[in-house]
Amino acid sequence: MRKLKKGYKDTEFGLIPSDWTFATFGELLDGFTSGATPYRAITSFYNGDILWISSGELSYNWITETVEHISTEAKIRTNLKEHPIGTFLMAITGLEAEGTRGRCAFVGKPATTNQSCMAIYPTSKLITEYLFYFYRQYANYLAFKYCQGTKQQSYTAKIVKQLPICSPSDIQEQQAIAEVLYDIDALIDALNKQIEKKKNIKQGAMQELLTGKKRLQGFTEKWSSEKLGSLSKMYSGGTPLSSNPEYYNGNIPFLSISDISNSNKYIYNTDKRISDKGLQYSSARLFPPNTIMYAMYASLGKCAISKIQLACSQAILGISVYPSTDLLYLYYYLSFIENKVLSLGQTGTQTNLSKQIVEDFDIQIPSTKKEQIAIAQILIDMDNEIEQLEKKRDKYLNIKSGMMQQLLTGQVRLKNATSCSEAQEVEIKNYSTDNKKKHSKQFDEAVIISFLVDKFGSTAEPLSRFMYTKLSYFIHRKHDCIVIDYKKFAAGPYNPKSRYGGPEKIGKKNEYFDLVKDNKGYDAFIPQKKIQEAVDYFIQWYGADIQKWIEEFRKCKPWDLETLATVDMAINDLEEKGVKVTVSTVKTYLSSIPKWKAKLDKPHFSDVHIQRAINESIRLFKI
Repeated sequence: MRKLKKGYKDTEFGLIPSDWTFATFGELLDGFTSGATPYRAITSFYNGDILWISSGELSYNWITETVEHISTEAKIRTNLKEHPIGTFLMAITGLEAEGTRGRCAFVGKPATTNQSCMAIYPTSKLITEYLFYFYRQYANYLAFKYCQGTKQQSYTAKIVKQLPICSPSDIQEQQAIAEVLYDIDALIDALNKQIEKKKNIKQGAMQELLTGKKRLQGFTEKWSSEKLGSLSKMYSGGTPLSSNPEYYNGNIPFLSISDISNSNKYIYNTDKRISDKGLQYSSARLFPPNTIMYAMYASLGKCAISKIQLACSQAILGISVYPSTDLLYLYYYLSFIENKVLSLGQTGTQTNLSKQIVEDFDIQIPSTKKEQIAIAQILIDMDNEIEQLEKKRDKYLNIKSGMMQQLLTGQVRLKNATSCSEAQEVEIKNYSTDNKKKHSKQFDEAVIISFLVDKFGSTAEPLSRFMYTKLSYFIHRKHDCIVIDYKKFAAGPYNPKSRYGGPEKIGKKNEYFDLVKDNKGYDAFIPQKKIQEAVDYFIQWYGADIQKWIEEFRKCKPWDLETLATVDMAINDLEEKGVKVTVSTVKTYLSSIPKWKAKLDKPHFSDVHIQRAINESIRLFKI
């Protein structure tokens, strides 16, 4: 028996607040239904206009398109229900599989489903969004405990009715919890999109830079095609006899294919180690630091650079680069041709490479090492950007994991949160892994306002809200690429949450800044006595480099900032759609946005200014 905490009661999910509800799905559901598969032999049943969802399409998402569509005839004759937007769906078959167990989603457009999906309709006591997050958190537990079947585990209507759930009795508290979790999901999703975008950009840069299609300024020397064997020497490794325990668990790092696959360019450690005796009595050999470790079996063509002395298996080739060739250039080139390498393997029980095949690789390479280094540095900078985004994404994933456990059991209460922004402040303050004072999303923005007021404003010349909005947009683009809070307002990207979601209130309360009217009668910010405290936070969180970088905008006119911010946001949207960025495509995009269409009549949105903004966006944000 768990020791009861005052104001809490014991459930199978642990302690929950006494005023929360612990019930079954059946008690809180107004209805539920699974779908069916229309008869395949009747061709008129398919390729219609009605969305038809399978369990494989449930990916914790809003489903607005499906692989297959069915006809109205199929829906009627198969007796399928068309579920409205916002319906919660969960996978009910194949729950023994890790990839299927716990799958769920929302209907984003009216849709039917197959028999592997169940649509859930809660009563007025339970909001669908809360149900979604609760099920995501406890799906594994529920499936293991309640589903039936040995070969294929499945839910039935009877079982689903019996599934337990705990929830706040207050609908507003359910809503606050769901909104907090939705916001951090949106942030993680935005980071994932930025990561994917940066990776695609890097791949495009590799295609141009590593083939000589695009030359860096100042380099005109010819390139050549060289065999990899002429640029390096290479040896394969060996594996000590696995049945001899004396050969293992020593002090020598022993590299395997999985170590390469799991590395992010550099290898600093390995899962396995061998002993001196294992090295002595096998074909294993030691490779020095700064050796390219190249996979010849399984994950063909994957490579990484060792930063430690290590041994490796015979599945891996150690490539030691000659001094005339830049190590990182060769690493990036081998990474670039990874997909092409797959077709070069020898056919057998598994497709493998050999030392001879690898030695015969054709490498396109600049004749000067200086150009090799310059190319590699551009790709290194891109990798660093991606790595920072991944670290930020992983940080928020960890935060979210803790949040869900605590919020969905009432260990942290949001009952008094009157808005999502207030709930978020509670959330981040409680779960941030950084030791940063009140580093909520709202406090963070208050710090940014304070920094910009200190940098660009004064009591005599306040910083206008217009200027702050554009400059804060640039900071977010530069630091983390996350601008999901910025909306398309008439004056360009604008974040209404900074005004209405808490940051301005926090800044004023902490005496960092105050709001006044400037000489034109518009809202503006002036510094207050404790502003240096916020500036210190900014330096701690964002670093000194961005302070120097933001100086680039000091001499910019307001309309220049408006043009740059607007065009930059347009560029991001165009690239997400796979549209080539030109003056013409940017103008077409601007004209498609009702609030931005009128901008094209302004002098600072002429073709010349738009092209200049495109160039500046590329330079400033490395798009």
